[in-house]
Amino acid sequence: MKITITLPDEIGERVSQMPDPDEFVAHAVAQALERRSGGSASAPGRSRWAQVVKRIESRSKDLGGFAEELKRSREDFRRNFHFRHDEP
Repeated sequence: MKITITLPDEIGERVSQMPDPDEFVAHAVAQALERRSGGSASAPGRSRWAQVVKRIESRSKDLGGFAEELKRSREDFRRNFHFRHDEP
């Protein structure tokens, strides 16, 4: 959905210079709505851990050189952690 909003010039300039301004604004608005409602505005029914993973995945590209380290750590954790549904 496309909507038109008005931002102060300084904020508009900073947002427009981001690599993916649409994704950034969508994420910022979703977080603000979540805080305001006290729940998850963007992912009803999703577990808290699934929401954390989604936030990490969506923000990992903003971590610069740490994105690759985060990816390796996440994969290492998953290899060494067994959920009940992983067991035969």
